[in-house]
Amino acid sequence: MNVEVYLTAHSATEDDLKGKAVIVVDVLRASSTVVTALNHGARAVIPVADMAEASRISAHSDATTSLLGGERGGHKIDGYALGNSPLEYTPEMVQGKTIILNTSNGTRSITKARGAADVAIGCFLNASKVIEFAWKAEQDVVILCAGSADRAALEDILCAGLILNQLWGGQEPKNRSDAAHIALTQYAQDHGDLATTLARSNHARHLVELGFEEDVAYCAQVDAIPLLPIYHDSRIVLQNPEDAKVSAKAVPVETVAE
Repeated sequence: MNVEVYLTAHSATEDDLKGKAVIVVDVLRASSTVVTALNHGARAVIPVADMAEASRISAHSDATTSLLGGERGGHKIDGYALGNSPLEYTPEMVQGKTIILNTSNGTRSITKARGAADVAIGCFLNASKVIEFAWKAEQDVVILCAGSADRAALEDILCAGLILNQLWGGQEPKNRSDAAHIALTQYAQDHGDLATTLARSNHARHLVELGFEEDVAYCAQVDAIPLLPIYHDSRIVLQNPEDAKVSAKAVPVETVAE
């Protein structure tokens, strides 16, 4: 299986992603927030690249069935109903709603993949489902790590490494890229205590300083919400909506996708 990894979305162009099966990974926190919102009954998530686009879409949306969510620098944007903490996206807040989501890194990464053949949203929470998505892909697979401020983010690299480890059975193919090697090697080194390693990442420490320590622990759960969000026609929806509102517990990394 041919799998490419981009350690930041900044390092990939739209042409790099065109026609591919793309997994967009932003563990802290956009991907985790999308998975959680859809699991809790949100009708769809519309990812946008900036505040101007978010405002335009919101102005043409039904205020009773849509919500603005997003952050800049980790903080909720003034005037938005929600930030980018997955714990804010409760059933009471989001059920039946369309979320217009605008984040610093994740939503820009998702919209960059608009020309891909298929796009899935991935994180630790739904690891087994994105691995299944990659197995079934008819095109070459790309794991697009969002990163943070155009720099590599350890949590996204670890998630990419987990996906590669399962797809490749822990064995590197000879034709793997340097970025894929980095992700797989990092995961092999740190998978024994994934949650602790993630909590020590730069972005996790920043979130803890802002008071989002619970978010970091929540986003480190492997396969706690085995759902597959897909991005199509500018909207993210669940591939199988009937699977929403699961109550599965996190499972050990070694058992994912076996």
